Amino acid sequence: LTFLGGPRACIGYRFALVEMKALLFFLVRNFEFELAVPAEDITRRPGVVTRPAVKSELSKGNQLPMFIRAASRDV
Repeated sequence: LTFLGGPRACIGYRFALVEMKALLFFLVRNFEFELAVPAEDITRRPGVVTRPAVKSELSKGNQLPMFIRAASRDV
């Protein structure tokens, strides 16, 4: 039985989605994200889903190099 099982779908489906969004928000807000290459070096690669790639490294495939560090807590 899946979450999306028609009329007998799990009643906790929406609650599970809200829980995941809350967890994701909590995790993302505790980090700072910065591009590791200049923004001009990033291009879009079309497909079923548009994905980022580094212009100078197209042979390496889809990528978005970033620096990730813990967010500073200025209270």
